Amino acid sequence: MRAKHSISDRLLYLQVASANRARIAGQRLKDLVKDEKGQTPTEYLMIVGLMAAVIVAVFVVAFWPVVKKAAATWTDKVRETVLGTKIK
Repeated sequence: MRAKHSISDRLLYLQVASANRARIAGQRLKDLVKDEKGQTPTEYLMIVGLMAAVIVAVFVVAFWPVVKKAAATWTDKVRETVLGTKIK
Protein backbone atom coordinates (compact mmCIF):
# COMPACT_ATOMS: atom_id res chain seq x y z
CA MET A 1 0.00 0.00 0.00
CA ARG A 2 1.31 3.42 -0.91
CA ALA A 3 1.76 5.90 1.91
CA LYS A 4 0.23 9.31 1.44
CA HIS A 5 2.58 12.22 1.92
CA SER A 6 1.42 15.62 2.92
CA ILE A 7 2.02 18.64 0.75
CA SER A 8 4.51 19.99 3.28
CA ASP A 9 6.50 16.72 3.08
CA ARG A 10 6.56 16.94 -0.71
CA LEU A 11 7.66 20.59 -0.62
CA LEU A 12 10.38 19.76 1.90
CA TYR A 13 11.59 16.93 -0.33
CA LEU A 14 11.68 19.29 -3.35
CA GLN A 15 13.62 21.88 -1.35
CA VAL A 16 16.18 19.31 -0.21
CA ALA A 17 16.52 17.90 -3.73
CA SER A 18 16.94 21.39 -5.22
CA ALA A 19 19.54 22.34 -2.62
CA ASN A 20 21.44 19.12 -3.31
CA ARG A 21 21.39 19.76 -7.08
CA ALA A 22 22.60 23.34 -6.53
CA ARG A 23 25.44 22.11 -4.31
CA ILE A 24 26.52 19.55 -6.91
CA ALA A 25 26.32 22.13 -9.72
CA GLY A 26 28.37 24.58 -7.63
CA GLN A 27 31.02 21.95 -6.99
CA ARG A 28 31.19 21.13 -10.72
CA LEU A 29 31.56 24.83 -11.52
CA LYS A 30 34.40 25.15 -8.99
CA ASP A 31 36.12 22.12 -10.49
CA LEU A 32 35.74 23.60 -13.97
CA VAL A 33 37.27 26.92 -12.90
CA LYS A 34 40.20 25.19 -11.22
CA ASP A 35 40.88 22.99 -14.26
CA GLU A 36 43.94 24.33 -16.07
CA LYS A 37 44.08 21.88 -18.99
CA GLY A 38 44.68 23.68 -22.26
CA GLN A 39 45.58 26.93 -20.54
CA THR A 40 49.23 26.92 -21.65
CA PRO A 41 48.49 26.65 -25.41
CA THR A 42 45.95 29.45 -25.07
CA GLU A 43 48.51 31.65 -23.34
CA TYR A 44 51.07 30.94 -26.05
CA LEU A 45 48.55 31.83 -28.77
CA MET A 46 47.76 35.10 -27.02
CA ILE A 47 51.46 35.96 -26.80
CA VAL A 48 52.01 35.12 -30.48
CA GLY A 49 48.99 37.22 -31.47
CA LEU A 50 50.24 40.19 -29.47
CA MET A 51 53.71 39.86 -31.02
CA ALA A 52 52.21 39.69 -34.51
CA ALA A 53 50.14 42.83 -33.89
CA VAL A 54 53.21 44.72 -32.64
CA ILE A 55 55.31 43.57 -35.62
CA VAL A 56 52.62 44.63 -38.11
CA ALA A 57 52.20 48.00 -36.39
CA VAL A 58 55.96 48.66 -36.39
CA PHE A 59 56.25 47.58 -40.03
CA VAL A 60 53.42 49.86 -41.14
CA VAL A 61 54.79 52.84 -39.18
CA ALA A 62 58.38 52.31 -40.35
CA PHE A 63 57.49 51.74 -44.00
CA TRP A 64 54.39 53.96 -44.25
CA PRO A 65 55.33 55.70 -47.54
CA VAL A 66 55.98 52.36 -49.26
CA VAL A 67 52.86 50.76 -47.75
CA LYS A 68 50.71 53.76 -48.74
CA LYS A 69 51.96 53.69 -52.34
CA ALA A 70 51.51 49.89 -52.61
CA ALA A 71 47.98 50.09 -51.16
CA ALA A 72 47.04 52.89 -53.56
CA THR A 73 48.39 50.92 -56.53
CA TRP A 74 46.55 47.80 -55.44
CA THR A 75 43.24 49.62 -54.94
CA ASP A 76 43.61 51.30 -58.35
CA LYS A 77 44.14 47.91 -60.01
CA VAL A 78 41.14 46.43 -58.20
CA ARG A 79 38.98 49.41 -59.21
CA GLU A 80 40.11 49.07 -62.86
CA THR A 81 39.36 45.34 -62.81
CA VAL A 82 35.91 45.76 -61.27
CA LEU A 83 34.91 48.65 -63.52
CA GLY A 84 36.58 47.17 -66.61
CA THR A 85 38.19 50.49 -67.57
CA LYS A 86 41.36 48.97 -69.07
CA ILE A 87 39.82 46.19 -71.13
CA LYS A 88 41.29 46.11 -74.62
